[in-house]
Amino acid sequence: MKHKLNKKAVRIIILISVIFLMFNVINSKQSKEVRVKDYMPNKPMVKIFDGGFEGAGSVEIIDKIQGEFYQKKIMDTATMGAAVYRVNKDGYRLVYRQGETEKLKENYIDEKSNNNLILLRSPIKKGVSWINDDKSTYKILSVDEKIEMMGEEIEAVKLRYRKDESEYHIYFARGLGIVGIESEMGSSRLTEVKYDVEDYLSK
Repeated sequence: MKHKLNKKAVRIIILISVIFLMFNVINSKQSKEVRVKDYMPNKPMVKIFDGGFEGAGSVEIIDKIQGEFYQKKIMDTATMGAAVYRVNKDGYRLVYRQGETEKLKENYIDEKSNNNLILLRSPIKKGVSWINDDKSTYKILSVDEKIEMMGEEIEAVKLRYRKDESEYHIYFARGLGIVGIESEMGSSRLTEVKYDVEDYLSK
């Protein structure tokens, strides 16, 4: 009788161990789920890029983040502009864009939307593609592209963007948003990130 009880106890222990192992595997897979919001800038920052117009570089200032929205102010040697993005579980959208302007406003998040372009769509998986209202097409080419940036190797989502005769590759990195754009015309890549936004704007 005692021998039978021992065998039963062993089976119960094995069963509990298997259930515990399966639970850990499921949790591990869930924690590695790639979310669109992971690729939104995670705090205000100044992003400095090389390349761009006449190779002179450009500066993007993320100075306001409100829930699913963040605004970006763009400066290069020729122009200033602004953009607002909405990022949630469904996608990463450009919802407002201000073209060339001589003076930047403090807040663009409350402006009425004038765009609805999906830049990154859920699920973030290789091969996922979509078409925007302006007939631009996007396709995720890689979710773990290794790129050299700011003296280190990082992983990025690599997209292919096509519109009319133009084709670009766009790179998104976790916590930073867009970090690089490449085309036959040239490229632009993030070279430095600063987090003292107010200090930078006051200069």
